[in-house]
Amino acid sequence: MLFRSYGVPLRIDNDPTLIEPGVSERTPKQFQMNHASVESELAAQLRQNVPATGAVPNPFYGLRGAFGETTLPGRIVLVGRLDGPDPATVRRMVEDALRVERFGLQGRAYFDIQSTTDAGYKQGDDWIRDAYSAFREVGFECELDDRPATFGAEDPVTDVVIYAGWYTTHANGPFVRQDFRFKPGAIAYHIHSASGASVRSKTLYWVGPLLAKGAAATMGNVFEPYLGLTPHVGEFYRRLLAGSVFLEAAYASVPVLSWQTTFVGDPLYRPFSLPIDDQIARLAAEKDPDLQWAYVRKVNMLLSVGEKAAAENLCRSQAEALRSPVLWERLGDFAQAERRGESALKAYQAALDRLPEGMAWVCVARKLARCYEVGSETSKAQVLRERVDAILKGPAGKM
Repeated sequence: MLFRSYGVPLRIDNDPTLIEPGVSERTPKQFQMNHASVESELAAQLRQNVPATGAVPNPFYGLRGAFGETTLPGRIVLVGRLDGPDPATVRRMVEDALRVERFGLQGRAYFDIQSTTDAGYKQGDDWIRDAYSAFREVGFECELDDRPATFGAEDPVTDVVIYAGWYTTHANGPFVRQDFRFKPGAIAYHIHSASGASVRSKTLYWVGPLLAKGAAATMGNVFEPYLGLTPHVGEFYRRLLAGSVFLEAAYASVPVLSWQTTFVGDPLYRPFSLPIDDQIARLAAEKDPDLQWAYVRKVNMLLSVGEKAAAENLCRSQAEALRSPVLWERLGDFAQAERRGESALKAYQAALDRLPEGMAWVCVARKLARCYEVGSETSKAQVLRERVDAILKGPAGKM
């Protein structure tokens, strides 16, 4: 495993004078290019003598076992980079990775599909849906946005530790709000042909802006890669959830080398090695506020095995013990799903009372307003919605 540190060039431009005998004749026209990301080209060339033109198969794509225990022909060196908009961001990325390895990754997961029926693009939606399913299976609070457009600036996207979406050239929506910040250790990826065309800009493309807003690890494409040759999002996140380090999960998800993907983050970052009960014990010992998120996952895991009463009891007891807006909100979701309107109102109000005004407050306020509307208390709903509008138009919501 090799990583490239801050200041190393990002990409290799196409050289039309480089002619490799026999390569052009057997390479489809759209792949008769020798441009690539520095990492992907090094990974292909350090252990093998392969053509620079086009892409070559990645022998580790889809690998289920540990890389170090696998013997394959044409072994490769995994190459990533520690880079970002500025040196302070890079240091923070490593520090956040170390924190998560100690306490676990705590927060929400967001997924953004296009709901496309275009056969050439449906694959991207399928990957992101698979990632969404993977995180639901392990108890994360997840949101899947199936609108054709990306998340909007007024969507309450908060407490984000996982993001996967597509398809705009530059970061937009909640990710450019002044008040948006990923939680420590977040892993975020946006599919786009130029998502990694720069890693230094805080506003252009996706890699740099995601890191500038607090993500610890991401990926992107330096030139047009064609969708099928980009990292398969579900494969990437499932590999992470199984306990892999960042760079192994990244390489296991990309079908080809000598191509366009850049991998940015601590290569040894392992976000999912600590069992949930150990996370709870460590966070409780430190009286860390993220304990509430670990309990949300525990609650959801109990639900997944049919322990509904135990899940609700745990949620209520820890909401009260920790005075947790997150757990009160989850309790409101319990009640709302079962049409227990009065219980939902009380739980959402308890969450709202413990939150500062901001996008998390907006999220709960909208849920509470819907409860009031169901109960025909339209005047109370209107008051909440007017306050929500004021917050969204306030200084913190500016781009």
